[in-house]
Amino acid sequence: MSLIPSESMRPHQENVIGSTQLQFDQGSQPRLRVVTHTAKSILVRFGIVGLARQWPSSQRQATILRYHSVSSAGDYRSPTISVHPEMFRRQMEFLSRHYDVLTLDELVSGLETGSLPPKAVAITFDDGYKDNATEALPILARYNLPATFFVTSDAVLGKSAFWTGWLHRAVSSASEETLRKASDSLIGGMSSVLSREKIYAALASQVDHAHGSKRQQRFLALSRAFHHMPPLSSPSDFMMDIDDLRALLSAGMTIGAHTATHKVLAGLPEDDAREELSRSKQELEQALVTPIVHFAYPNGHVASNVDDAAIRLTREAGYRSGGTSRRGAALVGTPTHNLPRQGINDALGFSGFVFKLEEARFSLLLRGS
Repeated sequence: MSLIPSESMRPHQENVIGSTQLQFDQGSQPRLRVVTHTAKSILVRFGIVGLARQWPSSQRQATILRYHSVSSAGDYRSPTISVHPEMFRRQMEFLSRHYDVLTLDELVSGLETGSLPPKAVAITFDDGYKDNATEALPILARYNLPATFFVTSDAVLGKSAFWTGWLHRAVSSASEETLRKASDSLIGGMSSVLSREKIYAALASQVDHAHGSKRQQRFLALSRAFHHMPPLSSPSDFMMDIDDLRALLSAGMTIGAHTATHKVLAGLPEDDAREELSRSKQELEQALVTPIVHFAYPNGHVASNVDDAAIRLTREAGYRSGGTSRRGAALVGTPTHNLPRQGINDALGFSGFVFKLEEARFSLLLRGS
């Protein structure tokens, strides 16, 4: 059976391969809407997804991978953003054998000029966790792979805690009684039916959508509720420091900015958004004596968190690129301040990782583009 649907199949119709559901929208690339782990394993094992690496259209696009934490354990990060070091090693070995891994500078230039190699990939990390330096860097160096690390400047420069990691640790380490009281006062109870991960997500969402004095009130309430935690004003031991960043630079890595305090830019007053963008850039440049020209939007997987104003302000702040957390490949001509990135975590498994690499290319192969 042909893997390429006929012209009559494409508009508004679905093709099903096992439990993989593919939707073809009029005038757009097909989306891989629902793919089970089993289907991914089959597609990868039989080399079907790998065909996309040889498809001529792959020269028109690149995949940007988005990591956070590379660690086997840690109460400072959610499992949804972590990758075990051995899985990360296996992924990097695979990339080194099968892909053209570019610096972000090279990838952005290729998108602008149309001169991308056929299997272009860039590796990025968000937030600035210390395990990026202790676990990820040695593996990247082993396979001679470049990466860009988007760091939250106040956290890595020791000005304050990284609040999302602080909150995850607070929820993870709280006693049942503390968690119940915090849940009752901050999210209307539900501690008996919600997992700690869901309680964390609910509390984090409250902070993400609060600005100005309301945000500070949220932090004050969290500090009171989780009184066993150190102050939010104190540095976090699970974040990189200036020496770690210098080690990354010495190893040929790139440092980018991820705002000063990990605020969602969309919805912020423009002056506040400009400060988040400019202060993180300027303070990192001053501390590291190197240009900071790439940026990643916090919580950029939600479309409303990266709006036209945020993109414009990022460009005006002097950044060359802006990475979202929106799924997909970056096509030649993609606006470089609105780049999609593929999120990677342990839940994907190795087949899921390979599928993420080829998802957009595989879609083009199926469409015959």
